[in-house]
Amino acid sequence: RLLRGIYGDLARLEDLVRASGTDWTIVRPPNLTNAPLTGRYRTAVDGNVPRGKSIGRADVAHCMLATVDDRALVGHALGVAM
Repeated sequence: RLLRGIYGDLARLEDLVRASGTDWTIVRPPNLTNAPLTGRYRTAVDGNVPRGKSIGRADVAHCMLATVDDRALVGHALGVAM
């Protein structure tokens, strides 16, 4: 119940992105940490990473930069986690 409003906001935000008429890829990390870059993480297209509970901000940035030109991800959400 506590996070219902936050997740509702995220769902509305994703709906707006989907309706924008632009090329988009949504990146969905779980709990963000300040861990250093590892370059090792798991991804899941259009879903959340199973048992993915956290990921460092540096690894999320690495994932985003590594996939920014991946046309196969346009119009999809990408879950990313350790």
